[in-house]
Amino acid sequence: MQRICQTRLLILVLFLWTCPVYSAAAENLPWSPGQATGEMNSPKAGDQKTAWAALAQDKGAEWIKLEYKTPVEVYAVRIYENFNPGAVSKVTGFDKAGTEVLIWEGKEPLKKAPNIFEVKPESKLVSQSIKVYLDTKRVKGWNEIDAVQLVSSNNSKQWATKASASSTYASRAGRSEAQEITWDSLPPSVVKTVPQAGSTDVDPDLKEISVTFSKDMLTDRMWAVVQISKALFPKTRKGIHYLDDQRTCVIPVDLEPGKMYVMWFNRGRYNSFRDTENNPAVPYLLVFKTKSK
Repeated sequence: MQRICQTRLLILVLFLWTCPVYSAAAENLPWSPGQATGEMNSPKAGDQKTAWAALAQDKGAEWIKLEYKTPVEVYAVRIYENFNPGAVSKVTGFDKAGTEVLIWEGKEPLKKAPNIFEVKPESKLVSQSIKVYLDTKRVKGWNEIDAVQLVSSNNSKQWATKASASSTYASRAGRSEAQEITWDSLPPSVVKTVPQAGSTDVDPDLKEISVTFSKDMLTDRMWAVVQISKALFPKTRKGIHYLDDQRTCVIPVDLEPGKMYVMWFNRGRYNSFRDTENNPAVPYLLVFKTKSK
């Protein structure tokens, strides 16, 4: 597989969550997160379209999150690696309350592909959601995962039914794939912002910037607010969240009078604003000015 290295974006990014995700809408595309669902189907070593691969190689932190049908007491997590294994740096599970719980962290032993890397929790954990972190700088080349099996304390075994990831090569490979245009496959777009883009008389006492999308969004700490200039980016406060409509994201801010502000919602590879089918939102530039007091 031939790949062209991605030009690094020279921008500063406010990461309110580790850059999330691609999945269901493109689950059948080569190298998409959906390729890591179900039973292993890439038994041979080497680059294969039937496994998940991140967008770029050797860039550092990446992750893939797997969802399973039934919550179980976790006995083991088995990661099936078909290409350049050894990059796994951490494995976590999510309990019933949605809290992320560490299962294993360290340096995965280097072995030849295909490889099954198994980790076990040190304490009791009931979960149906597993997250595998990779440090792609550890092992040169694309580090591909074919499947992740969840083994329970009573030795029942499950394969993932859904998957999402920090990035995927499918977003690049998919450009050359013929795709059916459907409501689910089309990306969400911004339909409203507060303040409105282009406003020149915004009240500097405004405490929240909001952005509303055209589709229901992934709301579990999934956002990317990008700055092109620190001087033009509003001071943000803790508490970013989605409203109950699942379409409006609210960002607490402190604004100054008589100042212009510039911010992107999604830009380049920073595209954590995604709909429930994991389609990244169309990038949107918000520019406004506050009025002088």
